[in-house]
Amino acid sequence: MAEISNGFASAANKSRSDKSNASEKLAHLPLFLKHQQPEFEKIFEAVDAMPLDDTHCHLVTDRDAITTPKRFLERISLAGYAFPAYFPDGVYEQWLNSDEGAKQALNRKYDIQSKVDAMTYDLSQSIFIKFLTKEMAQFFNCEPRLEAVIEARNARGRENYWGYVNDLFRDVNLENIIHDTGYMEGVGKAEIDAFEKGIEPCRAHRIARIEAIQEELFGLDITFEEFEARYTTRLLDIMDGDGNFGKKSVGMKSYLLPDIGLIRPLYDRTLAANSWEDLRRSHSVRAKMDREASANVTKDLCRYTFTLTLEECLKRDLPMQIHTGDGEAPYVILRNQDPFFLEEVVRFDKDNMMRMPKIIPLHAGYPSVGKAAWLSHLYPNCYFELSIMTPFVHQSLYERYKQVLEAVPISKVLYASDNYHLPELFWISGRWGKRYLSQALADYVIGGSLTFDEATEAASMILHKNNRALYKLDP
Repeated sequence: MAEISNGFASAANKSRSDKSNASEKLAHLPLFLKHQQPEFEKIFEAVDAMPLDDTHCHLVTDRDAITTPKRFLERISLAGYAFPAYFPDGVYEQWLNSDEGAKQALNRKYDIQSKVDAMTYDLSQSIFIKFLTKEMAQFFNCEPRLEAVIEARNARGRENYWGYVNDLFRDVNLENIIHDTGYMEGVGKAEIDAFEKGIEPCRAHRIARIEAIQEELFGLDITFEEFEARYTTRLLDIMDGDGNFGKKSVGMKSYLLPDIGLIRPLYDRTLAANSWEDLRRSHSVRAKMDREASANVTKDLCRYTFTLTLEECLKRDLPMQIHTGDGEAPYVILRNQDPFFLEEVVRFDKDNMMRMPKIIPLHAGYPSVGKAAWLSHLYPNCYFELSIMTPFVHQSLYERYKQVLEAVPISKVLYASDNYHLPELFWISGRWGKRYLSQALADYVIGGSLTFDEATEAASMILHKNNRALYKLDP
């Protein structure tokens, strides 16, 4: 691995470099931005040089250092996610890793190749992919064709993959990330450590997922009292010790909303204990249940562990991220992910008083952006996070950002990418996030709502200051 610098450039050199980078990026902007008012260019130059914090994302590994156009499309898109679910358990992975003869046999039995071809063709025809291809071609200085881009990417991957990842991070000036260790595709501490080393000097912080603790315990044949004790011990080790793969968590995350919809906090141990017994009785048949029936078995138990966790977050003033909106079909129940289903959690009523745990509905509530924004407008302890909408809305991000800023105080908006699988999502989210946030803020300057200084301060709050204040990170 090539040595990666652990320090930023000197202030003078960095200033010259930032101005040069911004000028180059301005030269490659879409036509509709090039012909816009000079206010945009002034704001963009200031914003593009700013540090960036990603408040919600996932690690990448070197398993995608070398890829193919079809595999790249599969790994970067949420459409058709995830391909293995369209075939019997284990079949798709077997097909991916087989020689040509075995692949043909599996194709005859499961029609895998034709299904993959159809799905990846549709992905290739999305404007997101066409736009991303052009942006990556500019980064690699190659032809704006997906095949050429992947060839250039693979060349970097063979030479020094972590060096390439680091270049992507430095191009958008990522300084902090908070990554969720609850989704890691079967990897462990060694891969996390390699990722965090590979992105230095960007600082990596971790957030743990309630469901990861539950997964450790739900299969055990123990009493409810022992489950409760083990859950609490594990949770406190994650929050106060080094239980998150050797580090302390800076917050917690829940994936409960897509399973059950409306989340009502639950303190009743009897209901939770009954749910625990239902789980133990259903182990042999639960895998055969549909999504909703399976979630109903553990509904009260999960509400109880969620409530215990949120109480501990409240004691420590730690944020709770909650999966909202988004998709991830076919695993999740899409109709359950309405941002308004979080209102009882945001209120967290007890003793006739609303308390104020710090709640972060994830993914901008997308596609219900307005609902997530209004929830964050109404409740002081509810924040607004920009991922998935950033980058998948791409050119229309400008309009979505304005929709958010109509309702949500600037001090509660958090930049994020929800990067998964491939490092290019870190990069394109930062690239487009800065570009289209600049465009939205330029409109406010032209309209007289903000001064130039207020607009650039708003950008710095959204891009990094709010994240550092909320999670108590070093400035």
